[in-house]
Amino acid sequence: MMLLTAMASSLMVMLAYYGAKKLWRAARYTKPRHRGIDPVGEAEVFLAYGRTKDAVRVLRDAMRDEPDNLAVKVTLLRAYSTDGNVRAYSTLARDVQTSLQGQAVWNTIQRNGRDMDPANPLFNT
Repeated sequence: MMLLTAMASSLMVMLAYYGAKKLWRAARYTKPRHRGIDPVGEAEVFLAYGRTKDAVRVLRDAMRDEPDNLAVKVTLLRAYSTDGNVRAYSTLARDVQTSLQGQAVWNTIQRNGRDMDPANPLFNT
């Protein structure tokens, strides 16, 4: 009984710690542009170090500020591909299809899309 109580309290402390850590990171987040940094460059560094969730956060934030920035969208597609987020990847790929179709990057997007979602007709054309 004491062991279960100790484990439960340890779990609660751990959850509180990680919850507070997440809130702290969100509260002190400053947009890359406000720090004089290119969001795509920062996201590329995050991706290089395996910090996909941080890259996605930076890129989504950049997309809200610059909805027509194709470099942000292509890098976000790469992050979604790395993360295996099929739904987000397919939605964003559909959004950039008309802008990128016929370019080499579109072929890469289709190839990655086929690997993730082979039944999706968007990636098989």
